[in-house]
Amino acid sequence: MNTIGPIVRVTSAEVHINDIDSYNTIFKVGTKFAKSQRYYDGPTSTGESVIDLRDFHGAHLRRSALQPYFSKQTVRKLEGLVQSKVDLFLTRLTEKLGSTINLSRGFRCVTADIITTYSYERCFEALDHPTFSPDWMIAFEDLIRSANLIVTLPKLVACIDWLFANVISKDLAMMISPNLAHSRDFEDRCKDAVFDQKKRWMAGERNMVTVFEQLFQDDEKKGRKAATDAQLTGEANLMVAAGMDTTGHTLTLAAYNLIKYPSAEKKLLQELKTVMSEPRSEVSEETAQNLPYLQACIKESLRFSLGVAQPLARDVPISTGATILGHKLPPGTTTMNSHYIYHMNPKVFPDPEKWDPERWLVDDTKEMENYFMPFSRGARICIGLNLAWAELSLVLARVVRRFELSYAEDFKDENMEWGAFFIPVTKGLLTVTMKERSE
Repeated sequence: MNTIGPIVRVTSAEVHINDIDSYNTIFKVGTKFAKSQRYYDGPTSTGESVIDLRDFHGAHLRRSALQPYFSKQTVRKLEGLVQSKVDLFLTRLTEKLGSTINLSRGFRCVTADIITTYSYERCFEALDHPTFSPDWMIAFEDLIRSANLIVTLPKLVACIDWLFANVISKDLAMMISPNLAHSRDFEDRCKDAVFDQKKRWMAGERNMVTVFEQLFQDDEKKGRKAATDAQLTGEANLMVAAGMDTTGHTLTLAAYNLIKYPSAEKKLLQELKTVMSEPRSEVSEETAQNLPYLQACIKESLRFSLGVAQPLARDVPISTGATILGHKLPPGTTTMNSHYIYHMNPKVFPDPEKWDPERWLVDDTKEMENYFMPFSRGARICIGLNLAWAELSLVLARVVRRFELSYAEDFKDENMEWGAFFIPVTKGLLTVTMKERSE
């Protein structure tokens, strides 16, 4: 990372950048660097969800319809919903005491039940699965692992996808590829939920809980048309995928490292006891987000979890070209920036491969914050970051206060090694045993 310079040409029309000032220029609000056509407008992309939109104006209009439902004020009003799902999660963990618990999927189940209940009023009840492994979640994991194949052989994957969607029956699909069939069922479930809400809204119902309300109608003042069925389907699928996995992965890394570093777990527990007198005590989101060591643990886990593992692709403006680090880049050149490189910069984060919450408790964290982008940055920053932070704070606080965690006998550290499939995907799962604390 330190021997080849801050900008490297990796193909005839693609450069990789390791320079924080360039990153901030490319990703700033008002940027002219659009999402890359190659990576976001390929044969397998529907182009229908907000994450796929390359057009600046279209993306702004779509985001403006969704952002109010994920503001800090709105998320604070959701605390009752979040707490109720955390309550159920803790109940399920208590029922499994004495056995091996798949915590990787358990964390994803609680985040999935929160986002589906909030988005659709139709909880997917992932927490009710006896091993935290509903078929659709296994299918989602399998689909994510195919991300690199989609980029490498997009036309082949698009052809297979079309056949399963339009030609092959569900029964035959289940015989050929159960995971792909379950993935289709999951997508249909998301689509049916949002279409049901749209039907009720069109019939005059206005008291439903949904994040899609502004997409059901035109907004003449803003110049936004009601979302098409394809666009609603794209947003419905994205809402669960984005709302479940990245937060679940961060919680997994937090739990893994708190077990690995008992002194950190002890310090966090001591802090939690100051606001949670009993193991079964609750804590408010506001209180949890003001606990310095808890927040340091979350930040350090976010630094490791990255948000997105693969480099983010942005195209040089067609109208002007760009000069980056003294190099003139022709219009349409793809620039790549990796969160991993910034989060693991040893000059900013000494001993970067070590999980160390203490690094966030120093007086001046300005430089670290500048290199910290687990939710991306600028105009395309993650819409759900406030909800994610609330979930991270409440789930981690209440799990650690209530349970003493240990690795299961079959767990190996190599399980937590990961590959980049757009988002990080670990080689294995975090399996643990738990004991309920007595004080």
